[in-house]
Amino acid sequence: MVEVLKGVHSINLSEDGGLSLEAWILNCSEGLILIDTGMRESALDKLKAELESIGKSWSDIEKILITHKHGDHVRNLAKAVELTGAEVWSHEDEAPLIKEATGVEVKGMKHGEVLDYCGGIEVIHVPGHSEGNACYYLPTVKAIIAGDTIFADDDGKMETPPERYCLDADQAAREIKRLFDKDFDAILLTHGKNTMTGAKEKVKALYK
Repeated sequence: MVEVLKGVHSINLSEDGGLSLEAWILNCSEGLILIDTGMRESALDKLKAELESIGKSWSDIEKILITHKHGDHVRNLAKAVELTGAEVWSHEDEAPLIKEATGVEVKGMKHGEVLDYCGGIEVIHVPGHSEGNACYYLPTVKAIIAGDTIFADDDGKMETPPERYCLDADQAAREIKRLFDKDFDAILLTHGKNTMTGAKEKVKALYK
């Protein structure tokens, strides 16, 4: 079991020789939430193993939140919906793009909207990496699940998303300021080592 914060499970979906890759399961009192689904079939096996480690199954997942449309986040989405029957949510600008990529219906949320799970999960729209790229803020554990809004290396040194992966890298770098008014200590990333303490100051240092 990889519970990095109370109720927050980080699942390593990386493959040998590939880019580091992570997804998350939130064990909320209201039900389970899966954030992102990975891209290879092996990711589903890893997610299932994590569910079993906490005595849960696919049917316990009530919602799937997607950070953005890129394949390493959504390629398993249709299968995950088939396994769980869950509703899928993302930022409203990304919802039609995810549907186009996967064929799955996605409900859109506005910037600042709060999902009533785990004490409130706030959507933070940080465009640039993609049109509707989103972070999910968990105030009860003072953490942000940032997806690809920020990258890091194996030592946790952060950077804004590389240009080759972005719709608009300059915008992606500018708009991280949307995170600054949140009270967070940890930041969880799809690519690279998570920072579990002092994350806010490190993120602010990236802003130019």
